[in-house]
Formats: sequence, structure tokens, C-alpha cells
Amino acid sequence: MRKLSYFLIFASAILLMACEKPQEPTTATLTLSPVTVQMKVGEMITIDATGTAKNIEWTSSDETVATVYYGVVTAKAIGMTVVTARSGEVSAECQVFVSGSDGSTLRITPAVVPLKKGETFQFSYGNTFGLDLTWSSSDESIATVSQTGLVTAKKGGNATITLATTVGSVTALVAVEHTWGEYQLVWSDEFNGTSLDESNWSIQTGGGGWGNQEAQHYTNRSENLRVEGGNLIIEGRKESYGGNEYTSARIMSKGKREFCYGKMEARISLPAGQGTWPAFWTLGNRGSWPNCGEIDIMEHTGSVPNRIFGTLHTAKDRSGSRSSRAYTGIQNIENNFHIYGIEWTQEEKSGKDVIRFYVDDIVYSEQIEEVIDDDEYWPFNRPNYFIINLALGGTLGGNINDAIFDNPLLMYVDWVRVYQRNEVE
Repeated sequence: MRKLSYFLIFASAILLMACEKPQEPTTATLTLSPVTVQMKVGEMITIDATGTAKNIEWTSSDETVATVYYGVVTAKAIGMTVVTARSGEVSAECQVFVSGSDGSTLRITPAVVPLKKGETFQFSYGNTFGLDLTWSSSDESIATVSQTGLVTAKKGGNATITLATTVGSVTALVAVEHTWGEYQLVWSDEFNGTSLDESNWSIQTGGGGWGNQEAQHYTNRSENLRVEGGNLIIEGRKESYGGNEYTSARIMSKGKREFCYGKMEARISLPAGQGTWPAFWTLGNRGSWPNCGEIDIMEHTGSVPNRIFGTLHTAKDRSGSRSSRAYTGIQNIENNFHIYGIEWTQEEKSGKDVIRFYVDDIVYSEQIEEVIDDDEYWPFNRPNYFIINLALGGTLGGNINDAIFDNPLLMYVDWVRVYQRNEVE
């Protein structure tokens, strides 16, 4: 009986085991973060591995681009590689895109393309990662671009062409040449009346040096400012006024006559004598100096009788040391009428603005926009207003020789004129 009992117990155990559902083997999990990463040559980054997987092995599909050691990736060269973490049958991947030390992954050449309306141009380009490319134009009314990089010029202006992938982009500039008509007179003040035309000008008054240690006090009195005989007359005088020892006048067209681009000129007779500092100049109508930009169409100092200055001031060139030009090509500047002007053109040279300074139609300086769309270098893409003044002394005028007041010290302005031209479509 005992043997039979043992047999029945053993058989029951086997039957129970046969009836139980077999358990499935447990599957390990593995996840990487991030799954896509951008790096520059020389950089290192750690990829985090999470999950239940143990004894993870790391590999890079291209160790010339990047190596990996226990999840630490080191970028070696421009390109793309796949970092793989593996544990048994389980694996996870991270795509690693390595750019140059300057961030470059794409190449488009040339950086600037000058075209005429109707012309086409095929860009050269390189795609380091071999990713899908997308081409686009910032202004398709100026230039269009196909998905193979073929540009077609439509009308004058600047268009930025962008070549992009999912991990980066590069740009180039297409500068389509404008076609301009003839210059036409759009505004002038001939000073033919008997008083200053206040629809054109405001009178500025005050002393305090005007930021240049000037010695005069500007007034609105007829003794200093008047219109006579077809001229605006500014007279400098030696007299105590408002805490200063000299007086003069200054007018501006701010908020009344403001212009962007064109030929802007005035016919002026300058006073003579050590300490005089007459000027015909402009300021931009947005922001404060120097961010607004300053164009000194004409500055003269009595200390150097036959020299005229033409200068640009910007936020990155406040002193004008890079863009100040002196002209000494004419004689008898003082007490004689000459025409002082600028020609301010839009996107003329490879999409860059140009300002030319001239005296009596003789161009003596040409200033070209350095960096497109950078107001700190070139704020001259907005309206400017005129200023006409006769300063005395100051940082440029220097010491004043009071003998210059033995006769009336007079600055005459015959006229101020602005010419502009329309684009021909």
C-alpha cells in the first residue's frame, strides 16, 4: 500500500505540472536620450541609457566622425554617425550630427550673387550629412529658387536664399540690380521769402556746448538768423548771451522734411576765420545718436581754409575715423558759393547701399555699406532730416580768434534741394 501511495503522489505532481501554463521569458528594455544630437568638432556629450537592460555595449557606426565610450560621445570630424547601445537582443540608437567648429554643416557658394532682372544662376552647394535639402527665398517677388538651387531674378532688390536641412541651414544673398529712371527734383527751399519757412524748418536754441564743447548760444533772433535777398543768413556774433560769450543759429527739418535716398545738396557760402565751424548735415529720424546715424554732408573749419569734411557716424564708428574724408581740391572755399552734396543710393553695389560726397559735382569720397541689415554699422536705410548751423569753437572749430568779428561773420545758404528717382519696372 505504501508503494502505491508514493506512486499516486508522484503522478499527481506530474499531472499538475503538465496543466500549468508555461511562463514567457522576461524581455529587457533599453532607451536612449537624446535620440538625435548635434555637436561641433571637439565637443563631448553623454547619452543616457535607461531601462532594465544590463551589460550595455556601445558602438559608433563611424568612429572617424565620433567615438563612444560608456555613453560618452566625442566628436572627431564633420559628418553623421549612429551610436548604438546593445544588450543581448535589445538595442537602441542615437543619431549624431557633427558640424565644424564654426557650426558649419552645409556649404553654399558664392555668398553674394549680383544679377539683373531675368537672369538665372545655379548655386554650388555641399551637404555634409546627406540629408534632404530645402531651398527657399525670403522674397520671391525679387528672386525665386528651385529645389536644385537655380535662382531666377524677378525685380530689383535683395533676397536671402536659404539652404536648409533638419539640423542646420546656410544662406546667400541675391542682389538684383535696380533699374532707375532720371533724377527729379522732389523738394527744395530756395529762401526767396522774407522769413524762414516754418513748414520746412524748426529753429533750435540754447547753449551748453551741444556735446562738442561749442562756445556759442543758438538763438532765434534776427540778429543771428534771417532770410534776405534770396538767402538764408546765419550770423555769428561775439556777445554775452545765455551764459555764453558768442551767439549764432541752427535750424533743422526734423518731422517736416525727411528723406531716404537721392541726391541732397545745398549751395552755401562759408564764413572765414579761426574758430568757425559751419556744417550742413543730417540725422536719422529713429533713435538717439549714434544709433540714428549721422551724415555730415559738409563740415568746414576756419583753421584749415581750403578743406571740406564729409563724414559718416554710426554706432560702430562713432568718431568717423573710418569714414571721414577730407577734400582739398578747390580754392577760395570761404566767402564764395559752392554746391555741397551727397548721392545716397539703394542696394547699388552687390546689394549694398552707397553714399558719395561731392563738391560742385566732383565726387571726393564713396562710402559703401559694410554689413547688410546691421544698423550698428549702417543705419542709413531710413529717412534723415537736415541740420544747418554755424558753430563757434568746440572740438573741431578750435580756438576762436575774436578778430574774425571785426566784420560781420556770415554764412549764406542760397538753396537746399532734394532729387530722387523712381525704379523702372
